[in-house]
Amino acid sequence: MPKKTFFRLPEEKQQRLIQAAHAEFSRVPFNEASVSNIIKTAEIPRGSFYQYFEDKADIFFYDLSLLRDSSKQDLEKSLLAVHGDLFKAIRQFFAEMAEEIINGENAQFYKHLFLHMDYKNRRKMLPELMHAKQVDGMRFLEENVNYDLLKINADQPEALRILFHELMTTVFQSIAAYYLQQESDHAITIEQVQERFELVLGWLETGASKQG
Repeated sequence: MPKKTFFRLPEEKQQRLIQAAHAEFSRVPFNEASVSNIIKTAEIPRGSFYQYFEDKADIFFYDLSLLRDSSKQDLEKSLLAVHGDLFKAIRQFFAEMAEEIINGENAQFYKHLFLHMDYKNRRKMLPELMHAKQVDGMRFLEENVNYDLLKINADQPEALRILFHELMTTVFQSIAAYYLQQESDHAITIEQVQERFELVLGWLETGASKQG
């Protein structure tokens, strides 16, 4: 997260720095991104950058957190729109998110995110994206999900957290699979990504076994 000095900057200067970082992380993968390019685009001295952020990873994950917060709001809107039906909300959320990630204005940023993060940074990336343990997000989920549609009661918050974590894992693994396939000889379409997602989501929703 940014240092306190960052939040003391005028809003315009904060936005200029974050936009410069986002442009750099969209241009090239994280490991190739340069603080020099960020500060050149933002028109600030190198010393000033380190007054606001610890390093390149620090500003990257802050940029990512802003995208995450936007997606969190989209999911909450979807949940309200379908009257608390969690699986229906996830379907709606995935359709919109897949389109945004693959074809939207941040497509290059997400492409580098899913394809080129090393193991160390990937371990940090997933919680940032899934925000499954974010207190406010889980509180909203607990208060607005329709428990009548789940085999989970309102007094089982940990069970709901586990389910939500698995659902969000499915969301991001499905999108990651798209990018991995694009790098192979078997590229797939966004429609095929949605079909794959629906298959796995269906297993979570109703089970894959014919027994019982």
